[in-house]
Parts: sequence; C-alpha cells; structure tokens
Amino acid sequence: MPTRNVILLIVLAALGCRLLLLPVLPIADPTEGRYAVVCQEMALGNDWVTPKVWINGELIPFLGKPPLFFWLGAGAMKVFGVNAFAARLPSWLAMVALLAILASVLRRYADERTAWLAVGLTAACPVFLGLGGAVATDMLLALFVAGSILAYAAFAVESDRRLRKRWSLLLFALLAGGFMTKGPVAIVLFGLPVLAWTIRHRKWALLREHNWALGIPLFLALVVPWFWLCERHNPDFLRYFFVNENFLRFVTHSYGDRYGKGHLYPRGSALVMLLLATMPWSLYAGWAWWRQRRAESWRRGDELASLLFLGVLLPTLFWCLARQLLITYLLPMVPLFCGWLALALPPTATLRRFPARAIGGVLAVFLIAGLAAGGQISRRQSSLDIMDFALAQPDSPVLFTGRTPYSAFFYGRGRTVPHPHWSLVEAVRHILVTDPSTLLVTNRSDADELPPEVAPLLRRVAVGGRYAAFQVIPAEVATTQPEE
Repeated sequence: MPTRNVILLIVLAALGCRLLLLPVLPIADPTEGRYAVVCQEMALGNDWVTPKVWINGELIPFLGKPPLFFWLGAGAMKVFGVNAFAARLPSWLAMVALLAILASVLRRYADERTAWLAVGLTAACPVFLGLGGAVATDMLLALFVAGSILAYAAFAVESDRRLRKRWSLLLFALLAGGFMTKGPVAIVLFGLPVLAWTIRHRKWALLREHNWALGIPLFLALVVPWFWLCERHNPDFLRYFFVNENFLRFVTHSYGDRYGKGHLYPRGSALVMLLLATMPWSLYAGWAWWRQRRAESWRRGDELASLLFLGVLLPTLFWCLARQLLITYLLPMVPLFCGWLALALPPTATLRRFPARAIGGVLAVFLIAGLAAGGQISRRQSSLDIMDFALAQPDSPVLFTGRTPYSAFFYGRGRTVPHPHWSLVEAVRHILVTDPSTLLVTNRSDADELPPEVAPLLRRVAVGGRYAAFQVIPAEVATTQPEE
C-alpha cells in the first residue's frame, strides 16, 4: 500500500478515536465548563445575540468573545441534546476542516506525498489532537487563522485567474470567521506574515488581483450585523470588547477583565510554547536541520514554504510581546509548521523515508497514554462525579462552597444553586434557613478540616473527584445522626 494511503488511514483512525472520546471525557473546569455553559444557556434560553455565563451567582452577558463558537455549540445542542458530545463537536469539525484545507492546498500546489505528510505530522501533534475535541475557541480560531494563510498561499501561487478569485473570496470568508471567533487578533495573526512575505518577495501586484468587489461586502455582511445588534442589546459592549479585551489586555495585567484572571508568563514564553505545541516534530526539525544544514535540498527560497514559515514565526513573535497567554494561543501555528516541515525537509531525511511509521508511533503513544492521563486530569478538574451522585438524589438542590464550578451548572442546570462566593459556614447557614434537603458540596481539602461550629451539622454522604458532598442536619437531630 502506498505510504500516503497508510498515513491517511492512520489519520482517519486517530480522528475517529478522538470523535468517540468526545462524549466520554468529563467537561473540565474552568475553560471547558465556562464555554459549555455559555453554549447551554444560548441553546436553552434561545438568545442568539448575547452569550451568557454564571459569574458570582448571576447569569450575566459574556462579552469577551464574539459568538461564532457559541452559535455552533448551541446549534449542536439543539440537534444532539445538551451533552459533552454536542459541546465538543464544533472543535472536532474545525480540526477536520483545517486538515482538509492543509491537504487541499499542498496537494494542488506542492505534491500529494507532501500534503499527506503534512496532514499526518499535524494530526500527530498531541496538543493539536487534544484540542481538537475540547470545548474551547482555540481550534475554531486555528481553522480560520491557519486556513486564511493557506488560502492566501494558494491565491498567491495560483496561475488561473478564476481560481485565484475563488481563493481570494474564501480568504475573506475565513477572516470573517476568525473575527467572529475572537475578534481583531485573527486579522493581526494573518496580516503579519502576509505583509512580511509580500515585502520579501515583492508581490505588491497581487493586491490588485484580490476579489475586493465581493470580498469586502462578504466580510462586512458576516461581521457587522452581530456587533451592531449586540451593542443595541448591551450598551458599552463595543468599547469593552475592542478597548479592554483587544488592546488593554496586551499592555496591562489589570485591563478590567470581567470574567476571570489571565495567566501571566515572562515575555518571550511563546517561543517555548511553540516548541511544546509542535512536539515531537519541533525536536526532529532541529535535529534534521543540524545534520543537513548545508544541504541544498532544504527549500529555503520556495515561496510557498516561505509563507508558511513566516506564518509560524511572526505570530509567535507577536505573542512573545504578551505576558497573558496560553499554549493554546499557538495552535494556529501547528499546521503551518508541519506544512513547512513537510515542504522543507530534504528527501533523504528519515521522516521523508518512513513517515507512516513515525506518525503512527507517535499517535499510538498519545492515544493510549496521553488521552488516558488527560482523562484522569479532566475528571479531577470536573464536578461530573459528584454531580452524578447529586442528581441521583430526588429534587435535592446542590450548593457548592466558594466559587461554583462551571461544570456544575452544565451538568446540573436548575439544580445547582447560584450564589456569590460563600464560605462553608455561610453555606451551611443558608441551607438551614432555606432548604435543609440541599446537598452541600465542598473541596475535599476543606472537608478534611471542618470548622467546629458546623462540623456536628454535617454528614458526609459522597466523595467524587476533588469534591465531597454533605447532608446538612439541623442541630436538634444532629446528635442522633452518625457520620458515614
């Protein structure tokens, strides 16, 4: 069987395994839980203009991101029900679509072997395959950012004028999708490498070839209506979104974030994150380059390879300027890096000669070991186990001490009690006054050292993940109720 067919079968098997895992892994907090709740509230509340999320006991507008991911997640929930599979399906479909664009561009403008090698390398990056089934906006943004750079590459090297116009129109649609997923940053991540490539190769004449007459109206038609409607429904949204979320967050830590705290890293951390996101192929690329750094077969001057390389380098340098970032921000660079590597590797390189074996080995290790460990981590980061117990109790409300995890709202909408940040003592007092049948849930670390004023009133009834559940017993009967 030809190598390309073997790689295709391996990739399809990996994608199929990832699809089967969508309903199995618990919704993990905080990221997956938050976005799953936003999709859930949109699907059940039928408000398709303003995404909403639970913060400090209130269901408030979630205006930190445009709604495309939430529309897709809510739409999937309308079809498949409110469950983990529906919440994760948009990311899986975005992963498949991105691999399809990568294969299509490289098959047409390089060769079939290079195309399937790039697809196989991309699918075998653990970060890429892992996020291809996560409730997060990152894979959808990667589809639009990496897809737009690939579409521009096809536009730039295509000789047929009609096909070039079609690639240009697709480019505008992809940029609109990126804007509706995360805002102006999608334009920046696309524009930096394209501008640098245009300057380097003196391709200014290409600007006249774009399908401006249809592309600009298409972009505006896909983007403007929701921003206009959201501002009407939520006055001051435009100022918060464009100023706070898309400017101040890059220059100051205290930018007025309404929905959580960012992760601070030293500037330049994006380079390390890129190496991790593209492993193991980043390590192999360094080794192969060192061994054959003088080989003429490295395609340094190829325009297609050059654009993909700049599509990796310049967005990474852009993120190097930020301190608030995650490794997931580097996800759009993964398929571009793998595409560049497949183009640039000398034909004599090991990965060129035995790609199926290398790709299959990496995927097998990741699927068996990585996802198993990831499943355990996500279970620890989720309230699923304790909510399964709580929801089996007839009509008992569930109250979490401290900050209620998002996944508790997802798994127990209508049963999970929304409230501000309450201590264990405050929660017990509230339950005694309102509804003693309420199930009290707290972190297991807190459950091991109960405050003496409420310890006699609590009877542990379940433990799940990092949580413990208690039944609150009124003082007059507490002495007759032994703790289980």
